[in-house]
Amino acid sequence: MLIVRLLTTALCMSPAALALDLDRLPHLDGPSGACQSLRSYLGFGKTALSQLDLRYIHSRTSYWNTKLNAHAPSCVVFPESAENVSLTLKVIGSTGSKFAIKTQGHNTNDGFSSVEDGILIDLSHMTGKSYDEATTLATYEPGSSWGELYEYYLQFGRTVVGGRIHGVGTGLALGGGMSYLSPQYGMACDSFRELEVVLPNGDIVTASSTQNPDLFFGLRGGGGNAFGVVTKYTVQSRPIGTLYAGNLIYVSDHSEEILKATRDFILYNTDPKAAILMNYNILTTPDLALGLDQAAVMFLVYDGENPGDVYANFTAIPHLLNTMGPKKYTEVANLLLPGLAQISRGDNVFRIGVHRADDDSYRTAWERFHQWSQDHKGDYTYIHLDYNPVPKSLTDASKEQGGNAMEMPDGPWFWAEYTLTTPPLITTAKYNEIQASFKEMVDGTPNAEGLPMFLNEAHADQDALKSFSSYSRLQEIKAKYDPDGFFASKTGGWSFS
Repeated sequence: MLIVRLLTTALCMSPAALALDLDRLPHLDGPSGACQSLRSYLGFGKTALSQLDLRYIHSRTSYWNTKLNAHAPSCVVFPESAENVSLTLKVIGSTGSKFAIKTQGHNTNDGFSSVEDGILIDLSHMTGKSYDEATTLATYEPGSSWGELYEYYLQFGRTVVGGRIHGVGTGLALGGGMSYLSPQYGMACDSFRELEVVLPNGDIVTASSTQNPDLFFGLRGGGGNAFGVVTKYTVQSRPIGTLYAGNLIYVSDHSEEILKATRDFILYNTDPKAAILMNYNILTTPDLALGLDQAAVMFLVYDGENPGDVYANFTAIPHLLNTMGPKKYTEVANLLLPGLAQISRGDNVFRIGVHRADDDSYRTAWERFHQWSQDHKGDYTYIHLDYNPVPKSLTDASKEQGGNAMEMPDGPWFWAEYTLTTPPLITTAKYNEIQASFKEMVDGTPNAEGLPMFLNEAHADQDALKSFSSYSRLQEIKAKYDPDGFFASKTGGWSFS
C-alpha cells in the first residue's frame, strides 16, 4: 500500500518534488521495476508495457534496418516533454536498466536506437514546432520527420536544414545532417542556435554559444545518445521558394561518364545553390553482361528556378528518365519515389568512406564496389554506393556559424556511403561472413587523412569519432556531462572510450 500511495501522490507533484520522491520509493530493480514505476508516474497514455499493444508493436517494428525489429524492449515510453524525459532517465538510472532513445529509427547500427530487455524511449509524441517571424528562428521538438517539418515551415516561405528524405528523423542533425541546402548553409547541425537538453542525471539545461558552450559544441555533429537527450531545437531557418530539381536515371553502363561528371562537379562547381547526390544501385539478379542488374540515379537539386548549365555534364549522358523541373521543397524530399525510405526497409547496414576527388579514390571506390557486387551475387538483395560532395562553400558556411564537432577541413572532398541489404532468413554464420567481406571491400579504399567520417552513415565498428580532430575534446565533454558513465554503459551510441 505504501508504494501505491506514493506513486498516486507523485502524479500530482511538481518535477522538483517528484525528483525527491523517487528516493523515497522502495527500490525496484531492473527493467520490470522501471516499467512499472514509469506506468505509475506517466500513466497509460505515455507507456506501453504489453507486446500486444499496437503502440509497442509500431515502435518496435519501424526501424529502417529491419533486423532491429527483433529486439523486444521491456516497455516503450512516449514522453511528451523534457520533464517526462527527465523523470524517465531518473527512473531508469535508479533501477539499473538498459535503455535506448528513438526518433524515426533510421540509424542502422544495432543498439543505437533499439534495446533488448530494457526501456525504449520513443520521442515520436514530441512534435511541437514554431516559427518566429521577428528573428526568423525555428523551433521544433525531436518527434517529427523532416518532411513534416518542411511542410510546416513552408507556410512561412521558410525551411530548416535537415535530411534529404521525408521519413528520416531529427536525430540525423546531431550526427551532422547533410541537406540539399548544405552547400549554401552548412550541415544541419551548423544551424543550431539553442538546444534544450536532458542530461544523463535528469537535469534539464540549455546549450548554446553562451550557455554550456562545450556541450553545445559536442552536440553539433558529435552524435546523439552521447551527452544527453535533446528535447527541443532552436535553429536558424532559411528562405525557400521554387526549386528546380529531379532525377536522371541511367540503366545502361555509363558508369565512366557518370563518375567523371560527378568528380568534375565535386572539384569545379562553384554555385552553392547547386547540389547533387550520385546513387549507384545494383541488384543481386544476374548481370548477363548487359548491365541490367544496375542503375545509376542522379539526385539534382537547384535552389532556384533556373540552374543554367550547371547540370549539363549529367544531362548530356544518355539516360532513361529525366524528372527535372520546378518543385516545392516538400517534393524535393520525396524525389524518385514518395515514401522511398519506407519501400527500401530491409536488413540494411551502412558504411562510410571519406575521400578527396583530386586523386583516383573516386574511381577506386566504385571499381571495388562494382567488382564485389559481381563476385557476390546471391549474398545481397540490393547494394548501393552514394557520393556526397562536400564543397568549400559548405565548409565555409559551417565555419561562419562557429563550426561543428567535425571541425570540417576546407572542401572540396566527398563522403562515399555504402548500403548493403542482405537476404532475409540466412544463417547467422552466413550473415557474418557477408558483412565481413563487405567491410573488407569498403576498407580497401583507404580514407583520406585529415578528413572526418560522417556519423549518420558510419558503421559502429568504424570508430568514426576517432577521425575527428576534436576527438580528445569530445571525450572531455562526455566525461563532464556523464561522469558516472550512465549513457556509456546503459545505452548504445558512439563510443568515447
